[in-house]
Amino acid sequence: MANPFTAYNLSPTRRSEEEVFEEVLRHSQTGFDETDKRTTGTQRVGSISFNEADELFRSWLDEKSWPYDALMFDPRIFTFIFEKASRLIANKPRGRLIPREGSDVLAAKINNSILDYQWDQADHGGAMIAKWAMMDMNTRKYGAAFALCKWRYEEDKKGRVVFDGPEMQLINNRDFAHDLSATAIENANWVQVRQYVTFQELERVNDQARGKPIYKNLKELREAIARDGEGSGGGDTRGVNWISRNRVISKLEQDPVGKDNVFKTVEIITEYRRDRWITIARKHGVVIRDIENPYKSYEIPVTMLRYYAIDDDMYGLSEIEPVKGPMKAINALVCQYVDEINQNLYSPIAIGPGVRQHTLEWGKGARWIMNNPMTDFRVVEGKSNAAAYFNNTYSVLVSSMMNALGESSLGVSNIQPFQRDKTATEVRAVTSQRNARDNFNQIFLGEAIKRQLMLWHTMNQTMLFSDEKKQYYVVRIAGKDTIKYFQQKQLDATETVKELEGGQNLEVLENAPDAEALLKPKFPVNIGTEKKPKEVTKLKLDDSLDGGELYAQPEDVKGNFDFIVDVQSMTLEASEERKQTQQVAMQMLVGNPNVSMMLAQEGIKPKFKELFVTWLEDLGFSDADRFFERMPPAQGQPAQGMPQTAGAQTAPMPNIPTPEANGQANLGQTSTDLGEPNPAVLRRLQNRFPEGGQIGY
Repeated sequence: MANPFTAYNLSPTRRSEEEVFEEVLRHSQTGFDETDKRTTGTQRVGSISFNEADELFRSWLDEKSWPYDALMFDPRIFTFIFEKASRLIANKPRGRLIPREGSDVLAAKINNSILDYQWDQADHGGAMIAKWAMMDMNTRKYGAAFALCKWRYEEDKKGRVVFDGPEMQLINNRDFAHDLSATAIENANWVQVRQYVTFQELERVNDQARGKPIYKNLKELREAIARDGEGSGGGDTRGVNWISRNRVISKLEQDPVGKDNVFKTVEIITEYRRDRWITIARKHGVVIRDIENPYKSYEIPVTMLRYYAIDDDMYGLSEIEPVKGPMKAINALVCQYVDEINQNLYSPIAIGPGVRQHTLEWGKGARWIMNNPMTDFRVVEGKSNAAAYFNNTYSVLVSSMMNALGESSLGVSNIQPFQRDKTATEVRAVTSQRNARDNFNQIFLGEAIKRQLMLWHTMNQTMLFSDEKKQYYVVRIAGKDTIKYFQQKQLDATETVKELEGGQNLEVLENAPDAEALLKPKFPVNIGTEKKPKEVTKLKLDDSLDGGELYAQPEDVKGNFDFIVDVQSMTLEASEERKQTQQVAMQMLVGNPNVSMMLAQEGIKPKFKELFVTWLEDLGFSDADRFFERMPPAQGQPAQGMPQTAGAQTAPMPNIPTPEANGQANLGQTSTDLGEPNPAVLRRLQNRFPEGGQIGY
């Protein structure tokens, strides 16, 4: 390939960029040469190509080369891939960060909330659950699937931030090249990703920093695009590299990329190394980026999903490849059977010379004029008896194919052949085999999701507070368990100012017209400026207490963590299994007195209401807590939570201004089922009542 720099007369002052360009170009030629072989199947005898996998998945037959008149395709390839993806990826995954050196449990919980929030926000190109479903299906078709995990900072024309956070972008396998000596992303020296972006996107989107995009040589690139686009006007086309087989099957425009005159397309190739990112416009001979790894993680920002590894190859085994032969045999058998049935229904007729051709009419009651009907007319009968053996042959092929896939089959029994259905023992064995394969796949699925989330966490540590002026990051949280944990850590708590601490100043606090002015956040976060500070609690709950905002700070994302992904929670049966487990637990607590007795011996009382509310919400009741209310106290008895002393009358509650009386929101008093008090209020009550008194909340 001729050096593209020669065409544009690169000046001698940029010889270093020439060397960088040639390095990336050599890697591109070797890496994408192997990718092209995987795409078309050229020189890869016995294996399955990307195009052939798409054809089998789409249940497509080529009419020109198919030897049968019938075009019947048994869609088992699509069925088993879709069913496996549906079983494994049906819900959002659950996971948790485990603190390591330099971190604690609270920081792990905060970072887990940040990642959970970012998972919901990363919907560029589709929801995250849809992206992982596509990753799963591509892995089963091609042997491996890849996705970019990078930061995305985007501004509109007015400078307003429209997206700021980590993203996950699926990579088309035909646009991915890798170090040929590598067997995984972790031991690859480099990988290359080919993208077709618009010039406007280069000017607007940044994946390396929280700021305006910084690309060099854009002026030269714009001039090169203008010169090359005089004929087509749409920029670089994708068709010079590969043709979408799916669009060919659908009979659509084969290469729509590079046909838009308004948004001109630029083909760029980015080589990701552990310590360096290099981006070139190969067709135009321009290096537009050469930077150090901005995330400082010494990791290639790519996650890979692979279920069945093969020695000396980064790609794994496609699940279609072992059953490609049986699938084609089944299609041929079905088409042969349909052709024979059609031939028997509409058999050809041999007509002698005595029949007048113009009198031949087809249909009921048709009359033909013949000289000798016994010899002038004869139905041609075929000698094929394939239809008689269709059931046996079809059952054997289907059973063999489905057993190879680890799926249940309605084929013949391996113990009792001759068209007998599988026995109950065989059905259980096949189901067990399917579950074993699913469990094996979940191991690698969990590791791939773990790598993606750890890359995101590393980016958060580097990018989230890269702007020194930004000292907090607002995270939207929901879920009773998460909110309750942060409340137990008193992230929403307030305390009295130092001057009012102590019993001698309680009257000042009680009679204060504005209670909020005498309270300060226990864990303050300044959301104002240095000149005009405004401190708020680290956790700010909504009025309904069902959600809130968490203010994360730079010190919260520091430290080392390990991520554990519960991929079992993603399966289709996960919610049903959880409901059954909760029901068994409730039955044991209510119906088994031994359980309650043993808990009482250890001084433990089960929280039946919380368990019951959780069970109702899993059954589909939204906000099940609203169906419960506290019973009023009986006449002559103190309300629950009022202090009592032996031989003394119940002391009246102090006249303490409440947030509701002042028209204020919750000032830090944690809210649980029994109402935990503000620490300042608790101290006042303890000073008011004699020793030995009980304070219940």
